[in-house]
Amino acid sequence: MTERREQSLEKSAAAASFAADGACVRPLPTFSAFGDLPDMTSADCATRRRDQALDWFLRLQAAPGDAQLRAGMEQWCAADEANAKAYRKAERVWQLSAQLAPSTQAQWPAEPVLAPVVQLPVRPKRRRYWLGGAVAACLMIALAPSLSLRMQADYRTAAGETRDVTLADGSLVQLDSDTAIAVDYAGDRRDVKLIRGQAFFKVMPDKSKPFHVRAEALEVTVTGTAFNVDVGAGQMRVAVQEGSVKVDDWRVAKALAAQLKPGDRLDYHDGQARVDRFAPGQTAAWRKGQVIADDTPIADVVAELRRYAPGLVVLRNDELGRKRVTGVYDLRKPLTALRAVLQPHGGKVEAYGPWVIVLR
Repeated sequence: MTERREQSLEKSAAAASFAADGACVRPLPTFSAFGDLPDMTSADCATRRRDQALDWFLRLQAAPGDAQLRAGMEQWCAADEANAKAYRKAERVWQLSAQLAPSTQAQWPAEPVLAPVVQLPVRPKRRRYWLGGAVAACLMIALAPSLSLRMQADYRTAAGETRDVTLADGSLVQLDSDTAIAVDYAGDRRDVKLIRGQAFFKVMPDKSKPFHVRAEALEVTVTGTAFNVDVGAGQMRVAVQEGSVKVDDWRVAKALAAQLKPGDRLDYHDGQARVDRFAPGQTAAWRKGQVIADDTPIADVVAELRRYAPGLVVLRNDELGRKRVTGVYDLRKPLTALRAVLQPHGGKVEAYGPWVIVLR
């Protein structure tokens, strides 16, 4: 078991990653080392930083005596206190999960054979109870929603959970996994703030009280319609199933779309809005437990599946993330879906116990 684990980690150390380009170790690019990612949201920057920290840690686990590698890690941590904090958190996650061994397929065959996650060796029950408590503590540290989110949200869901919420006026909000909203009905306004994640809205018509959804920079205004709003995957998206909506950037008082109709989908990223067409029946496919990809970058599909995984999902290979896939993937089986997404391009899934999944 130990020999296989060391061989697997040696492969991980040699692979291209966020922490270094190519097989040799060298300092991170300036934008990565200092966390200066101007084209990404703050949440996306935090995810990227976390992935970098875990990547450094896994590579040092594979080569603990490599002075050059350790110097590179220390340089990255010294560049920004947020980097150092992310690395310390990666250490705690690893320690509290009892260093679970990775399960890695050496090579994908033409007809994929899916290998199960390696099971922990049998130990006395008291030891298993201790490990369960340690893993729970690990999750509390690394994965639990922040206190700020708990205080802001009126309704929220955990990873892998969906929820239907009927508002005071009869409007329906369906929350996707890892989503939070705050509701404010007062006077002649109906306001909902999408704090994180994505939600599908079916709004009861009332022209005297327009319905407003704020999601980061976006404000969506309707009187009665059905639409989906998503603030994940590093961009903001509005997709309309029924009726019409108006979309603005409320932070700079900028109109983005005077009228989106059924089948219109607006993507807003880095101050630029783009509208394309799609089949209205595919609006919020997550409500059917699906991710539908149509020539979509792997990184975007992984971002969707990440919401449903119970732990950390790290995509280490940027080049792989840019490759495109087409297919329908099952959100209820995120690990199987991740394998199906990566397999056509030779990607691999490494499961470090149930809480850390590395894709490369």
